[in-house]
Amino acid sequence: MKIKAVATDVDGTLTDTAGKLSCRAVEAVRMLEAKNIPVVLVSGNALCVLKTLQTYIGCSGAIVAESGAVVEYKGRIEVLGDGRKVREALKRLKEKFGELVKERWSNMYRYVDAALDRNLRYEDVLKVLEEFPDLRFLDSGFAYHITVKGLDKGVGLTVAAKLMGLNVKDFACVGDSEADVEMFKVSGFKIALANSSRELKLLANYVTLRSGGEGFAEAAEKILSMLVGED
Repeated sequence: MKIKAVATDVDGTLTDTAGKLSCRAVEAVRMLEAKNIPVVLVSGNALCVLKTLQTYIGCSGAIVAESGAVVEYKGRIEVLGDGRKVREALKRLKEKFGELVKERWSNMYRYVDAALDRNLRYEDVLKVLEEFPDLRFLDSGFAYHITVKGLDKGVGLTVAAKLMGLNVKDFACVGDSEADVEMFKVSGFKIALANSSRELKLLANYVTLRSGGEGFAEAAEKILSMLVGED
């Protein structure tokens, strides 16, 4: 296949487990961009956070935010879901658990999903959300996310590809968690980092030897070597 763009998760892929951005990963992003391979950030984080990150590290591709619920490219924003039911679910969780529900500061800037600290038991949150069959609950490993069912990173990446004038199969993607599974299923070439979940590794065309930002740098090297083979 001819790789025309790279989609990458952020937390645990461009960063370490503490959320610190890897300098090696930033260098790798810029290497890809220098070869005219646009990099797309795909994350559960809010659009405003990712837009800032995109600017500072030098990505030129689209942004897929809120785990696929929001897509932005060159100022055009596509909101793919309605967050009203999400807010109702969040209210219900607060009624049930009170101050134990810790919202992420970025929720005030989110269009669709809601992000929470992982201090509550996953099973307890899931039990409450059974009252909301139209919603989806996922654990990114960094935060809990409540979003609209049918929205995921694969859906968001497909929209991003269209906005960029590409086919989603033209993308190589890099990730590390179960939240990246849908993105892997739609893209053309999949790279799982060494710290990835077993499910993601089973879907991957290539698994790196290194983790986190070092793993992303290794993934970028693999992609660039494939480009040489295409010349």
